[in-house]
Amino acid sequence: MHEWALADAVCKTAEDIAKDKNLIQVDEISVVLGQVQNIKPKVFDRIFEEVKLQYSSTKSTKLVTEIEEAELTCNNCGNIFGIDDRTGFEHQTSEDMHFIPETARLFIKCPKCKSVDFHITKGRGLYVKEIRGETK
Repeated sequence: MHEWALADAVCKTAEDIAKDKNLIQVDEISVVLGQVQNIKPKVFDRIFEEVKLQYSSTKSTKLVTEIEEAELTCNNCGNIFGIDDRTGFEHQTSEDMHFIPETARLFIKCPKCKSVDFHITKGRGLYVKEIRGETK
């Protein structure tokens, strides 16, 4: 499961930072989930609750998630648009974009000029925004 690997990477990152910054424990981790990646926060939260138990500094860590809305820029006309500017996707299409965001070009067009030549400027992937903890 893709989310399991992501949750493990978040916990590993927190563990490494805890060691580097001499933290006794990590109290809270804030992560940003990109809209294009289509990671379900409730699913990610449940998986994180299991994965965090495998690391000494994250056993009691609270996870805070936020969604970063997608921002796409058309390379043809310069139009900046979001993922909500398109019609809903079928389940399989959402799954394809979840695992390989580059496939978005197969399903999304610029609403202004209809070009499929665009780049994702926001709302892709997952990143750790903040880690809070107690120092030794």
